[in-house]
Amino acid sequence: MLRSILPFFVTAALGAVHTVEVGESGLVFEPQTLTAVPGDIVVFELYPSHNVVQGNYGSPCQSNDNGFYSGPFSNTNNGAKRFVINVTSNDPVYYYCSVQKHCENGMVGGINVPTSGQTIDAYKQAAASVQQSQTPSQLRGGQLLDESQVAALGGNATSSSASAS
Repeated sequence: MLRSILPFFVTAALGAVHTVEVGESGLVFEPQTLTAVPGDIVVFELYPSHNVVQGNYGSPCQSNDNGFYSGPFSNTNNGAKRFVINVTSNDPVYYYCSVQKHCENGMVGGINVPTSGQTIDAYKQAAASVQQSQTPSQLRGGQLLDESQVAALGGNATSSSASAS
């Protein structure tokens, strides 16, 4: 599970920085999946009218009560701030955009998602039958940072992705 942010100077020294674009090219996370290890951080670059919410594989488009949520887009200062989470486990993490019908229309992504069984494609297919996405009431599990704060995290942001079957 992804939880709180460690002090950034410690985190940057421990692992890689992964960047995920949220909605720059429409209803997609770029990359859709990535592989990360404990100590890495993930920076979600939020584009207009998008957010990111951690869910569970068995309940697509529904918030994980202990998961992260970037807060509403209005809190990101029109995209000037990034939502940053710390990776604390090798377990699969599924997430989605809860704005309007974005999740139901396939705007889902994941970290350490398997390439068989509980794949991102299976999660996306299950999301298509959801009636309504769930949006948490407040930001949790990460922090909103501006560009200079994100740049101080590691300087070598990567966008490594895992293949999704």
